[in-house]
Amino acid sequence: MKKFTQSRRDFLKTMVIAGVSVSFASLTRAASGREQNYLYKPTQPWAEGNQAKHRVDAIQKVTGQKVFARDFRSKDFTHWPDNQWHGYIVCATQADHIFKDINLSFLEKPPTKVILSEDLIENNIYLPEFHGEDMLLPKGKTAHFIGHPVAILLFDQFDDFNAAKSRLDFNPNLVEYGDKTPLYERNPYAAWRVIRIAGDKTEGVDTFSPFKDGLFFPAYQLRQPKWPTTKNVNGSLSERGMFYADKIIQDMSNPDLHVVDRHYQTQIVDPVMLEPEAANIWYDDKEKTLHGAVTCQDPTDFTEMAVHMVKASKQGKETKNLVLYSGFVGGGFGAKDHSVFPFYALAASLFSDGNPIRIANDRYQQFQSGLKRHPFKIHNQLAINKKTLKIESLTSKSEVDGGGRENFSASVASAGMSAMQGIFNIPKSDLQATAFQSRNVASGSMRGYGSVQCMPVIDLMITQAAAELDVDPFEIRRKNLLKTNDLNTQGAKIDGELRYLEILDKAEKHPVWQQRFTNKKSYEAINPDKLFGVGYSLLSKNYGTGNVGPNSAVNITADGEIILEIEYMEMGSGAQTSQGLLTHDFFGQAAGEVKIAVTETWKALQLYETDNPYIISQEKQDEMSKDPLWTPVKHMASSASDSATFQTEATKGACNIVYLYGILPAARLLWKLKTNADLSNAKWRDGKLTFEDNKPLSLAILAKKAHDQGLITGSVAHTVNRWSWTEAEFEIEGDKRIHSLDALAVRYGNGATASKKQSMDNLGYHLIKRNWVKYPSTSYNNAMVTYYAPCDCLIELAISKHTGKVEILSSHSVLDAGPVISQPIVEGQIQGGLVMGLGHVLHEYLPSFEEGAGNGTWNLNRYHVPMARDVNVWTMTSEILPTSDKTARPKGIAEVVMMPVISAVQDAIFHATRQRFDQTPITAEQIKKRLNG
Repeated sequence: MKKFTQSRRDFLKTMVIAGVSVSFASLTRAASGREQNYLYKPTQPWAEGNQAKHRVDAIQKVTGQKVFARDFRSKDFTHWPDNQWHGYIVCATQADHIFKDINLSFLEKPPTKVILSEDLIENNIYLPEFHGEDMLLPKGKTAHFIGHPVAILLFDQFDDFNAAKSRLDFNPNLVEYGDKTPLYERNPYAAWRVIRIAGDKTEGVDTFSPFKDGLFFPAYQLRQPKWPTTKNVNGSLSERGMFYADKIIQDMSNPDLHVVDRHYQTQIVDPVMLEPEAANIWYDDKEKTLHGAVTCQDPTDFTEMAVHMVKASKQGKETKNLVLYSGFVGGGFGAKDHSVFPFYALAASLFSDGNPIRIANDRYQQFQSGLKRHPFKIHNQLAINKKTLKIESLTSKSEVDGGGRENFSASVASAGMSAMQGIFNIPKSDLQATAFQSRNVASGSMRGYGSVQCMPVIDLMITQAAAELDVDPFEIRRKNLLKTNDLNTQGAKIDGELRYLEILDKAEKHPVWQQRFTNKKSYEAINPDKLFGVGYSLLSKNYGTGNVGPNSAVNITADGEIILEIEYMEMGSGAQTSQGLLTHDFFGQAAGEVKIAVTETWKALQLYETDNPYIISQEKQDEMSKDPLWTPVKHMASSASDSATFQTEATKGACNIVYLYGILPAARLLWKLKTNADLSNAKWRDGKLTFEDNKPLSLAILAKKAHDQGLITGSVAHTVNRWSWTEAEFEIEGDKRIHSLDALAVRYGNGATASKKQSMDNLGYHLIKRNWVKYPSTSYNNAMVTYYAPCDCLIELAISKHTGKVEILSSHSVLDAGPVISQPIVEGQIQGGLVMGLGHVLHEYLPSFEEGAGNGTWNLNRYHVPMARDVNVWTMTSEILPTSDKTARPKGIAEVVMMPVISAVQDAIFHATRQRFDQTPITAEQIKKRLNG
């Protein structure tokens, strides 16, 4: 067994948490005998110019060579013990009886060790605060939720584990229960209320809104939010808010208003990612080092929580090092974002006698324990002026089921509430959302994040109003569209140009819409056993989280190879490929190597943070900003469609530094121009830098010159976004400029002077401290969201009168993605979004409570995901709006492409049947019952 040793250079490449040095390594470098370098460095050119010929990892994917963290065992790591232990998590399937004990008498060979709650407590092992309490349910207590873990079984041999697993799975006698008890209850995870009264539009200031006035919160009584009752237009924040909320309700009784009053309900959905969760963790007691290979999309956050958890334990209190091996994540959809799963393997590793322990879910276990999409219950009232057809007001109450652990339930409730507006200008609104605890499996940040539950609702209400008022649905949409510079329901200005009208016009002129009545008549004449319908929806999804700190690094080798490092984790979204294409505009070609999920490089920036960026005061931010090493937020999670907009900003920032202070100075020297010669009109053409009549220069020639002269050949960049971008001034090589960055370090070429080489740290970078910085105002936290990407969907479908089965005939989508980095990747997102939308609205369903996923009996034999026969594979079309705005940034679109599919299908079902379905999924059985009822 090889010892883990750490040199001074290695130590400086780590970060330190609670006295523990934390370092990261790719699985490609950690595994002997399974060298997978091709996963990070393509074996052949993958791009031509600024176009990808295929994804960076495409060859490995289609030939079956791509591997994930799940695929590794202890023998694959050169310095790990060969004896791989295996773990099994036992879960309670009853949440209304006391947990007594576990029964293992039916096993031929007992586990090597059994870990119960008392063992964790005795050794000071507790879940990180984010994940709640009772990691394992103590004896004598009632499970917080169905599927609550009660024990971890450890086996030192795979054969014993495998034999035991066949007897443990689905065994009703495994967990012993005692007396029946009341269900576990606690106060809601969060309750939100956003009240807005628009002001004079010419002044652009609301009478009342969160962005202008702030947020207020309720007390709790009988597990329900209790909002203030005092109403006073001149009173405190809450008193003014409640005054305006009451006025909105009173105004809805105006006879000039048409009020649509509806209840909607969405279901529990499983992400069904390709790779079920797995973790392989070894605690090296001799070296006091924790090693881990985990399938999470948030390695930085995991390590921080893991360090505090292991340092608090008796076994790990002397821990000195943590090494996390990160690789590709086989699908995520948010379900591997802050998952509790790897912490069970971490706890088990402290009991495995110095041997690596692997715990890996099969698909049944993933259904039982994996994060889900939150089910929503929504009650909305939408008031529309009968004469003007303008929306006057909207009230909404959402009950959000977060399940037995909070995870991101509070945030999802907030995001759903803020998404309720859709594409419409709503001058008066009172929106409420409460995230409740229940005995369901925990829900988290699964794709859609509250918006997929809430946003389709508003479009359905508008089309219902159009039918009831006998007006054209496109006309009523046009009268209420948000326009550029309008405010959202939080009172914040929506960022960028809004092109909703342009998308709406295209849809109205589309043959599918224009010929819907003619096609319905002819189709039903030919198919008398079927009903034909056309539906439409246009929605606009917010993206981003409001406080992100993306990092990126780019280096040019002496022979002209581009190496790009990004913080983002590749989960199948194409971030690795799209980010690799961004270097073309600066260096004439795509990056040859794109390293993902990088964490150690950013230590060159020496940044630190102090406060929660969501609640920091403006005064504290202003004071801390004086320190050039302080930042409101150091890192960015791989979530919330963050790569296209936010990771791109850091990547372009890093590339621009090398271009300005490495490539252009090298070009001046080669072209024998003056030092101050203006090269702003230099252009890359066919892979060579051109300027006026000078000889075109290849990157290889420029890179060699830059290295020979000791110019800047690499940079690390960091920026911060809080619904607006950071700006800071840096002095580089005597040149002062403002960049959309707040931290910067550079690397000098091989021919650098001794003083420049000495200025670089052990990571090889010279930190350049900013002169000043301007961070976005903390008031933007009250905006909740300001970035939106719109997408629409036209759906043609047919419904069997006899079975109620829905057949999708065709679909067409128009998307505004801003400047597109890689069109094939965006088109792939649209296609995938269609499938996920169809799954949500027609097929995918998990029941609540005892019949749901927590009972451990669910798999794809019962859970219906859309198959090829359920999707219009050959008749799906799409259009991506071109943009001529050179200042526009790419938009996050991974989620919006799914949402209008849901409401378009619901609209089409109404067109076909004249029946409105307000609960998803809309099953064939439900439709059949309505048709026959």
